[in-house]
Amino acid sequence: MLPEENILFSGIDIHDCRRMVQCFNAEFKKYKSGSRISDTSILTDYVGIVLSGRVIAVRYDINGNRAILEAFGERGVFGSIFTAASAVRSGMELICENDCEIMFVRYSELTKRCENACRCHSQVVENMLELMSEKTVALSERVEVLSQRSIEGKLLSCLEIIEDKTPDGEVPQIPFSTTALSDYLCVNRSALQREITKLKNKGILKIDKRSFRLVRSGI
Repeated sequence: MLPEENILFSGIDIHDCRRMVQCFNAEFKKYKSGSRISDTSILTDYVGIVLSGRVIAVRYDINGNRAILEAFGERGVFGSIFTAASAVRSGMELICENDCEIMFVRYSELTKRCENACRCHSQVVENMLELMSEKTVALSERVEVLSQRSIEGKLLSCLEIIEDKTPDGEVPQIPFSTTALSDYLCVNRSALQREITKLKNKGILKIDKRSFRLVRSGI
C-alpha cells in the first residue's frame, strides 16, 4: 500500500503527497511477525501509518492476562493522540501480528506552520483532526462493548458494531481469531467459545471461520 492511500493524505494529489512524505522526513520501517514496536519515542512523538500487515495494541495486567486495546490494519494510524490510552502511562505495547511495514512521521512535522501556506499541508491537518474525531467514536464504541455485563452481551455488541460498519453487499468479518477476540472482549476464551456455540444453536449467529451474520427476529 502507498502512503497516499492513507486517510491522513486523503484529498491530496498523488504528486503532492509524495512530495510531502519527503518534506516530513518520514521514516519507513519493516517488522517481522511477532515483533514489538518498543521505542517509547515512536509511541509518543510519532504518528505511525501501517502500510502493510497488522498491528495490535496490547496491555498486560499484573497477573499476565493480555487485553487487546485496538487493532490497526492497512491504512491504520496510531500514536499517543490516536490510541485508546497513553503508552507510557498504561504500559501499552504495539505488537506486529504479521510482517509489517510502517511509515513514521513526527507530530511536529505534521503540525508545524508551512512556510508556503500550501493547501495540501492544511489538508493533512484537517484529516488528522477528522481522524481524531473518528478515534473518539471508536473509543465510545469500545466502552459500549465492555460495559455489557455478560459475555453474550459483549459479543453481540461487538458483532453488531462490525456489521453496521460493513459496506452493503459485503460479508461482515471478525478481525480477530477466537483467542484474540477473547482478549479484545476481556473474557475467558473457553467461555467465549461456549457463548458462540450457544448463539449458533439458537440460530442467532451464523458463522463460518471469521465471516458471520446475525439473524434478528423478523428478518
